[in-house]
Amino acid sequence: MWSAIFNRFSLRTVLVLYILVPLLFAMAAISYLGLRGMENILEQRMQEDVQLVARAIRLPVSYSLEKERYGSVSQALQSVFHIERVYGAYVYDIQGQRIAAVGAVEPDRQEFDVLQKVESGEREGRYEKIQGRRVYSYFVPLFDTSEKSIGLLQVIRRKSDFESSIYWLRYGMAASIFVTGLCLSGLVLFGFHKALGRYFIRLAQSMSRVESGDHSHRARPEGPKEIASLAKSLNSLLDSRDRSAKEIAERRDAQQVLESKLRQNEKMAAVGRLAAGVAHELGAPLSLIDGKAQRCLRKSDLSTNLAESFQDIRRQVQRMSDIIRQLLDFGKGSMQQRRWTNAAYLAESAVKTVWKETEGRVECFAEGPEPGPSLYVDPLRIEQALVNLLRNAVQFETSTRVRLTWEQAANQEVVFRVEDDGPGIAPDIQPRLFEPFFSTRKNAQNTGMGLPVVHGIVQEHGGTIQIIDSELGGAGFRISLPVQTGKNQIEQGEEHV
Repeated sequence: MWSAIFNRFSLRTVLVLYILVPLLFAMAAISYLGLRGMENILEQRMQEDVQLVARAIRLPVSYSLEKERYGSVSQALQSVFHIERVYGAYVYDIQGQRIAAVGAVEPDRQEFDVLQKVESGEREGRYEKIQGRRVYSYFVPLFDTSEKSIGLLQVIRRKSDFESSIYWLRYGMAASIFVTGLCLSGLVLFGFHKALGRYFIRLAQSMSRVESGDHSHRARPEGPKEIASLAKSLNSLLDSRDRSAKEIAERRDAQQVLESKLRQNEKMAAVGRLAAGVAHELGAPLSLIDGKAQRCLRKSDLSTNLAESFQDIRRQVQRMSDIIRQLLDFGKGSMQQRRWTNAAYLAESAVKTVWKETEGRVECFAEGPEPGPSLYVDPLRIEQALVNLLRNAVQFETSTRVRLTWEQAANQEVVFRVEDDGPGIAPDIQPRLFEPFFSTRKNAQNTGMGLPVVHGIVQEHGGTIQIIDSELGGAGFRISLPVQTGKNQIEQGEEHV
């Protein structure tokens, strides 16, 4: 229950309740006990003052009473009354009759009581009430020169004199405790703020900033060792949370990429199966058409118009045959002819093939280390991918230079780059470049299957293909292929051409 109550208070309030309040209570208790002792001492000293006054006039009063000089007795009492410490003084004879008195009150006393004190011959002091007033009375027996009791001297003082002094003493003590408590509270709270409070406030402000969305904020590890350790623990917790959030985001992005690739692969596989079927069904009829057209062209009596028509038929058949060939390439499955091959051999072979096709119209050249890194691939399929990229580059009418480079990257992958100085690729069409039959150039040589075939070959080898900025100013493609280190290293020295 107490824990639940204190949980509602601030640390400063708990400090006051747990430390300052008990400390002030302890101070008050100690002060009270000390005050009680001082009161007893003060009261005892005031009683001693009355006793000293009584003893001082006892001898002259006794002598005057023995000689029956009652005027001298009154004069002695008057001299005592002028002392501010005395409230009244009275002298009684041996019969208990009052023979002299000075003071503001008249004691109402029975004879036997006075006679009893005269006969006892003992000094006595006590508190009593006279005419409704509390007084302190001190009785001193009077003796003659022969030590015979001849009377009684009574000196009184008001109890309010004691109480007044004690009251002011209590007031001063209470004021001292109050001032001391305020000063002590101020010192404790100031010391708490300097030593702990300000660091806790900053730590709480840091937590509030993080809670409000500033996830990059970190608390400063300052202050006493325990608070600095708490700040470091908080920072470690925030760092761990950020790392976890980053890992979750990366896994989510990777999962989305994998799902996208899976959907693309499934779509490509379906298109590949369809393309293979279509190509197989169209291959034989197209061969028959091309053969018939070729035999007709051999006739000598053909007119010029018919000859041109048959030539057009053969050109369209050839175009359709190229499409069928690309469809078959697109629909091919996993390769079974992998072997160790040098990157330089693949690149140079692809460049020679395309350069011959362009008949020198476009400058095609290869750059890279000789013989270059080795990789375990199907060389015919990789060469086909490089040829398709080179053909795609030289088909631009404004292209004059096409470059193919190769190297081994820091992650042990073999990287091929195909770059040209053509018009480049618009950013809005880059995501669709590897879709089957997508093309921005409408001509007989372009079927829209070159880049999808490249994409499929690269994926079959576990690599990646990316669109990059060409150093020549046009378009660029980057192919990264992993080096298969699981094969016997002896095979790396073998080159198959």
